[in-house]
Amino acid sequence: MGTKGAGSGRADYDSPWKNALDRYFQEFLAFFFPEAHVGVDWSRGYEPWDKELQKVVRDAELGRRIADKLFRVWRLDGEPQLVYVHVEVQGQVEAGLAKRIFVYHSRLADRYDAPVASLVVLADDQPAWRPARYEESLWGCEVVFRFPVAKLMDFRGDWGRLDVDPNPFAVVVTAHLKALETARDPAGRYAAKWAITKGLYQRGYRKADVLELYRFIDWVLELPADLEERLLEEVRSYEEAMGMQYVTSAERIGRQKGRQEGRQEGRQEGEVRVVERLLSRRFGALPPWVEARLAGAQLGQLEAWADRILDATSLEEVFADG
Repeated sequence: MGTKGAGSGRADYDSPWKNALDRYFQEFLAFFFPEAHVGVDWSRGYEPWDKELQKVVRDAELGRRIADKLFRVWRLDGEPQLVYVHVEVQGQVEAGLAKRIFVYHSRLADRYDAPVASLVVLADDQPAWRPARYEESLWGCEVVFRFPVAKLMDFRGDWGRLDVDPNPFAVVVTAHLKALETARDPAGRYAAKWAITKGLYQRGYRKADVLELYRFIDWVLELPADLEERLLEEVRSYEEAMGMQYVTSAERIGRQKGRQEGRQEGRQEGEVRVVERLLSRRFGALPPWVEARLAGAQLGQLEAWADRILDATSLEEVFADG
């Protein structure tokens, strides 16, 4: 899934975009899709609905999307009701994107019998590519489907506004665009990464937000090892001068450790999917408490549960003493 890591060793931008959407969904809508933002009753919060999304789209072509997310929210405008927001971040040009968005939209609306908003962010490097409409017709029958699109490339000439915008997605957009821009320019990437990182402190973010956004920056703007060490020294010196030990005191700092954690997280996510699939085949639809246990489990515990599935006679037996 996703796009190449802008000339780096990264395979994709999947994890950082998904993390940013989960944590800052309200800010995401405010930044890219203000009409949708004002239509949501944020006092009721929002609920990620990704597991249900995968049930709907599991047999579709994967395409070149960076992130594919579904959220459930309460509608504020009109009659109060639960509605679904499908967000897709698309990393590369894909001829069939508009049709795929239409298919997902139709399946979601049919499954939940509720309004669905399909919102697309185009994160590719082709300024002229802007699919926002799907049409089909036959013998007088006609379907026209339009969906809102935000194009990251449109922000390239607006660095000044991005630098002062407090919305976390101003940082996300800047980092993503600089990753594309500096794909073959290590020195330029170093300068961009340092400037964006320093800006996290100057925007007045809380420590948790600095760390979350640095995680995104660190992922998409990967540097060669020597430049990474140099950058961390810059950050350490800056943090000491500012009296804010945020990034350099974080457990995840350090390129090698980050790579190891990335591999471990990927393996863990894969094991969750395997156990979930085996449980569903053995016991049918899974209750929320099972999904919660799976989401919070470590790799060793997941493997132990998987070993019990064939012999267990109930879900409770699988998770006993676990």
